[in-house]
Amino acid sequence: MAVNPKFSVLLDVYGNILTEKERTMLDYYYNDDLSLREISDNENAERRERRDAGEQQLRENDTITRQGVRDTIKRAEAKLLSMEEKLGLVRRNSEMLQIAAEIRKNAEKAAVRAYQSRAPKEIITAASDIDTLAERLEQLLQ
Repeated sequence: MAVNPKFSVLLDVYGNILTEKERTMLDYYYNDDLSLREISDNENAERRERRDAGEQQLRENDTITRQGVRDTIKRAEAKLLSMEEKLGLVRRNSEMLQIAAEIRKNAEKAAVRAYQSRAPKEIITAASDIDTLAERLEQLLQ
């Protein structure tokens, strides 16, 4: 599977809609950069530990394969994409960040031009205040 970094962002935003198992596997795959085999090995080791500790009644051969991990990841990805398609929170956040950056760029230009043309101090201050507000907005959105 080709690793798509946008799933890390989608996982941060919509991860709570996933089951714990799905969330864990996506976290391993996208954030920890583990292979399907490594995730399978981790999951199987955890299952053995729970079984040995008496927490669960698992069969001796109750394991997950690489294919099982892949299927779980694909199912979780589909859920995340569906939520983004319906709600668009990641897209909107990205658009707002771009707009805030554009506001900052234009506020800086206005402040420089106002200063160069010896405009009243209120205009220079207002341009600087706009830049500060846009910077705060960027920080909130990140």
